[in-house]
Amino acid sequence: MSSNDEVARRFADLWAAIRRSETPDDVIDRIRDALDRKATALAHQNPDYIENSFIVEAVTHETETTQILQVTHRDLGTSSAIKTVPEKARDDAFLVQNLRREAEIGLSLRHPCLQEISALLRLTDGRPGLLQPWTPFTLATLLSSRKLTPHEINASLHRLLSGVSALHAESFVHGDITPANLLVPDGELDKARLGDFGITLKTGEFHHMHGISHAGSPEFSAPEQLAGEAAHPKHDIYSIGRLAERMISALDGEADEKLARFMQLCTASDASKRPRSATDAALLLSGE
Repeated sequence: MSSNDEVARRFADLWAAIRRSETPDDVIDRIRDALDRKATALAHQNPDYIENSFIVEAVTHETETTQILQVTHRDLGTSSAIKTVPEKARDDAFLVQNLRREAEIGLSLRHPCLQEISALLRLTDGRPGLLQPWTPFTLATLLSSRKLTPHEINASLHRLLSGVSALHAESFVHGDITPANLLVPDGELDKARLGDFGITLKTGEFHHMHGISHAGSPEFSAPEQLAGEAAHPKHDIYSIGRLAERMISALDGEADEKLARFMQLCTASDASKRPRSATDAALLLSGE
């Protein structure tokens, strides 16, 4: 017997029972109340799934332009993150298009030191979403809670330089290397990955070409980037130097000579005096 046949048979039995009742209207009202209560319970048991696979657990971060969701896979029980636009900005054509542009960049990159974008999804309300591994810790959260060891600083900088080297090899300039964008799986800096490609450009491009008027963090961006010059790999080198400077300020002890020299050369105001590439910067960090 099909499910439809089963429902029809049970409905016929229910209707027969109602007609046999001395107060059929009262019985119908009680049935309606029971169905309403059950429908509410079923709604909680069967929430809306993104792509029929992911349920939203929490909104973990939100700004005027970005919303980060923690989601759980309905079958695997594993956590992931989805980057999207806030609900109030769902009709903002620029934000939606820029998120799709970020998806195109992220989906083209695969490197152990870069945060993976696994898929471009569509949320139940139509917003685009970037599916990524769930990584709640960042360098920023660690810096706010504890000191760093020399090993942690060197390990995370080498991973960052490796990821940036891969990015530059594909002619991309990240443009937004900050503590908040260095993701730290399990809170372990020797697993650090660079994420957030929201203002990433091809070498030689300008942010205004993509409708981006202000790009980069003043504390970490190269002077020439803040001045609006075309994207260049040395912009990222400068940002890495400023990141090293920030980590040194949280060092449990004194920075060694190699690390101090690395920071100084990477943050040179004159771009020609910075390391020529992320690979050269890694050699400098190693003292070679």
